[in-house]
Amino acid sequence: MQKKLLIPLFIAATTSFAATSAEQLDSIQAHLDTLSNNMESTLLGKDDAPLAVSGYMAFRVKNFDYTDVAPVYEADAARTSVDATLRMNMVLMPNSYMTLWTNLTFPFDLSGFYSNAFSDHPSRSPGYKWQRTPFDHNTDYVGASIDEEMNVGVDIRSSVFGAYITAGGVIWANASPLTMWERETMPRFAWQYETFEEEKTVSTYYKEKSFKPVKEGGRAFWTNRSFGGVFMNVYNMPFGLTAQAMISQPKDMDAGTRDGIRLYGGQPGEQEMSGDYDFRGDVYHGRIAKNKLLGTMTLGANYMGVFYDKGLVDEYEFTGPWRNGKVGNPHFENNQVVSMDVKGNVLPKLYVMADVGVSWDDSTTFYNVGNDVKKNYSRDSISNEKSDPSIGVYVKMQDKHLEWLPTTVEMVYFSENFFSPYGMTDPSRFRSWRKDEFYLGAGAMRYGANMAGVNLKFEPEFNRGRLGLQYAQHRQIKEGNDVLLFNYRLNGRNMWESSNSWTKFNAYFWADSGNSVASTYKNRAGVMTNITETEKMGRQRGGLYGGTWELWESFVAYENADQIKEEKIPQHTKWASYLAIDGGYDIGHWLHTDKNVMMSGYAALSGISTTFAPVAYSEEQSDMLLWSFYGLFEPTVGLFPRFHVVGHLGFENWKSEYGYRVSDESIIRSGKIQSTSDYSTLVPESYTYYEQAPVDYYQTALGIGFDWDFADRAGLHFRYKWVTHTDNYVSENDWTGHYITAETKVWF
Repeated sequence: MQKKLLIPLFIAATTSFAATSAEQLDSIQAHLDTLSNNMESTLLGKDDAPLAVSGYMAFRVKNFDYTDVAPVYEADAARTSVDATLRMNMVLMPNSYMTLWTNLTFPFDLSGFYSNAFSDHPSRSPGYKWQRTPFDHNTDYVGASIDEEMNVGVDIRSSVFGAYITAGGVIWANASPLTMWERETMPRFAWQYETFEEEKTVSTYYKEKSFKPVKEGGRAFWTNRSFGGVFMNVYNMPFGLTAQAMISQPKDMDAGTRDGIRLYGGQPGEQEMSGDYDFRGDVYHGRIAKNKLLGTMTLGANYMGVFYDKGLVDEYEFTGPWRNGKVGNPHFENNQVVSMDVKGNVLPKLYVMADVGVSWDDSTTFYNVGNDVKKNYSRDSISNEKSDPSIGVYVKMQDKHLEWLPTTVEMVYFSENFFSPYGMTDPSRFRSWRKDEFYLGAGAMRYGANMAGVNLKFEPEFNRGRLGLQYAQHRQIKEGNDVLLFNYRLNGRNMWESSNSWTKFNAYFWADSGNSVASTYKNRAGVMTNITETEKMGRQRGGLYGGTWELWESFVAYENADQIKEEKIPQHTKWASYLAIDGGYDIGHWLHTDKNVMMSGYAALSGISTTFAPVAYSEEQSDMLLWSFYGLFEPTVGLFPRFHVVGHLGFENWKSEYGYRVSDESIIRSGKIQSTSDYSTLVPESYTYYEQAPVDYYQTALGIGFDWDFADRAGLHFRYKWVTHTDNYVSENDWTGHYITAETKVWF
């Protein structure tokens, strides 16, 4: 009986268990996706890593030796420096939706300390040729030092939202050409191994620099600006919107103290913005944009504003010129600009970028408290004035309908007072601030206010070679002061780096090695007024001016000496013409070798004239104020995949009939004073000489270098260059020099 009863019970229990198990399996099956997601949320994705560290170590040796020394290099006749940089990039990814990172850079000056007068008088210039100085990187005259650059950020993303926030010393960003954009101010060649070159093999480096140059985009032609502060970029929002916002400080636009800043602002590399932040001011930026408009276009609205602190009046660096007799009162300008930009492919092979901006400024002027003869100024004794708005327009079109002839057209219109402190009109590599001046190659390589014109580039592509043709014509809208500037394109970087005055920041610096004006560079006369002699942001007194990696010279195209004596600056509506050809061809097959033997060349004619000149072919052309020719031949040979050799043969000259020299001399008439004489003291007599000294400079360069991947992710880059400079009218400026640079960079 019991057996008969147990059997049905067993069958019922088994059936019930089977039913329960089936339900559980069904339930588990139904929740498999949820379980999978829950499990994946605790794991790293296939592309994630919990912690990743990368970076590089670089060691650099620089030696400058002037065998024939001009007065401007008396304090810099010989210099050897060794510096190094350790950069670490650390990335933490706790899950697939968040990334945290930090960048650390430690630059070292390894030049060491020396037992000489500089131990307790570090701000003195060297007394003789071979005296060593314990500084390299900045004007603080420090010895071996460590400067830290920190940058931290977090990236949070999902399917409908993505944004990152970063803060620290180096924030690379761009918005629109007229608000936040960098413009390259000179051509780049394989000879120039940039300190910021990204990791690549030497064969790739030569491909991008010589065989098929990257002329837009990439680190060599960086369109980003760098700032120090806080930056937020919302790169994924509903409805195809993006946005960005930033608060920073006005690096390399300081109107006050220089030495208290200690920033490498403006350097396009790893030391950008290293150091402390004690600028008296703030930079605000905002942008909102709509992507995929009409399928391929982006429409954006932008704002950029620079606001200085009224505490500038407490700094003698700012108020000193006015306290010491300068006409007028201390003042500064808060610059603001708004713009609307559009970019994208209107056709599959036609890309368009356009930006229309409006700028204005709010000026603050300080007044003498109580009309004190000592000129005391107060933060509260001020007046404010807002300028009228000014318009700027930039249009760029790139057409590839003819595949063998890509064409680029750039057109600009910048009204007389248009000014954007971080836009294309003021490159940070050579700051000009807001001045009435005109540049050799204006429009082709550099923009500024009061300018309109067109820039054409034709770059046909063909097998085993390349060719580029550039032609530009730009004209001032209204007449302006004939203050002219030209860039030392062939040797300027080495000339500037070899100087005590080289700082990697603050381009207002007059490149005189810290010595008195009379004993250094015998410059052509600039604006000879008390105002420009004293106010550093407005100086136009002529001579050499250093940027970050550039050297410029300024002078006024005076028509006669009377204009100098009367402090009258000639004014014209000037034209700038520019014609350049750039090409190269691999002749390896001619030599029956499979090695790359690229013969590259570059030549440019440029001029500034008071009337239209289709081509600036000579300084003797009618109304030509300044003329220049620049030629460079650069052979590169890939001896081995890991070892390339580069040659360097260049010539550059500048000519102008409108240069003048101004010199002051004091002659003391002395002798035995007779009792009957009307003289009771010695009588000084001062004479000022004005003499015509046309600009007629010649520079040559002959160099050899190599790039060698001596191990995986490690390279050695060496350059030697012999240089001459000839001034046909002021022979004291002649010099000859040797420049040696070497860098080892190891990536990890």
